[in-house]
Amino acid sequence: MYSLSLHGCFSPHVQVAVETSAYVLSLFVFVMLPLIVVGSGALFLLGVTLDPARIPSATTIAMQTVFFFLVEDFGNYWLHRALHTPWLYQNVHRVHHEHDAPFALAATYAHPIEVIVLGLPTFAGPLLVGPHLLTLWVWVLLRNYEAIDIHSGYELPYNLNRFLPWIAGAEHHDYHHAHYSGNFASVFVWCDQVYGTSLGFDALQERKSAAAKLGKMA
Repeated sequence: MYSLSLHGCFSPHVQVAVETSAYVLSLFVFVMLPLIVVGSGALFLLGVTLDPARIPSATTIAMQTVFFFLVEDFGNYWLHRALHTPWLYQNVHRVHHEHDAPFALAATYAHPIEVIVLGLPTFAGPLLVGPHLLTLWVWVLLRNYEAIDIHSGYELPYNLNRFLPWIAGAEHHDYHHAHYSGNFASVFVWCDQVYGTSLGFDALQERKSAAAKLGKMA
């Protein structure tokens, strides 16, 4: 059974929230905005179109978006694991892990190099396909929602992982922030299960399940 909040009644201290907001805003202005300006030109050169006559069907948008999620998840898994090697963790990824109980703003709270590196899998799928701009907007919207959701500290009643067990979700990623290792994937649980980096989380879930069953029997 999922609880609404993974941190009890946790909410960040006002000073932490303000400092995090200011840092994230600086990332948007000085890192992400220039990347969007430069990257948008590259995307159009590589096949992205905004031609109204070529607006894709809902089926095409859905199929391409699923493909983008699969590409992003695989690429993000390996790049994220690389960021946990000693030198990269200490000099780059440690910034993101300043929040061991993450909240929504922590989704993009990271070193500028990490923002660039982990942004690569996000746009790898669109670069391979050359989708319509509408599809790209749908993909970026869903990807940002997913990143915010898994850092929110909440398992909301409508979260997909409540119905689809192969979706990672907030509890899956919360474990990563609490233990600084394991559960490296961003969207699905498959990579962590195949490559053996979800063993600690899986064992914890089994203990929780066993305890819940004992509680019902008592």
